[in-house]
Amino acid sequence: MLPAGIPANHPAAEILARFNGLTVGRVGTGEECATSDIHFRAIDSSNSDVLAWNRLLQTTLIGVAEVHHGHGELYVDSHGRCYGLSVIHDAFYFEGGTFVKAVERILRGRRSRPILRPDQESVDLYGITYTAEHPDVYNYHPG
Repeated sequence: MLPAGIPANHPAAEILARFNGLTVGRVGTGEECATSDIHFRAIDSSNSDVLAWNRLLQTTLIGVAEVHHGHGELYVDSHGRCYGLSVIHDAFYFEGGTFVKAVERILRGRRSRPILRPDQESVDLYGITYTAEHPDVYNYHPG
């Protein structure tokens, strides 16, 4: 059953219709970083961080899961790309171009690609300070 307020034509609708309430994975040692648990549930997507990223990415993000014991959240955009948002520090990151790739990355413990807002000179993730010049930073800008 689809949670209220989720547009039926958004890619998040199918994810939540299939997996809402399911928890998979566990926190442990992964390939590049810690593996994580994923608890699928609708996440309130109306906070200021998510609204800012909607504008920057020119999309609609809908939260579909809590990850890593609730320390992060998983969002899906209008095109099916997946992003993560830390709830403990100022980090937003690209998880994968598809839901399957994002879930695989999270469960296997592969590092996400941090994204910088225009007002950020750097962001810390995995104990690394990433700047715009770092090759692992995800460039969401057209061109």
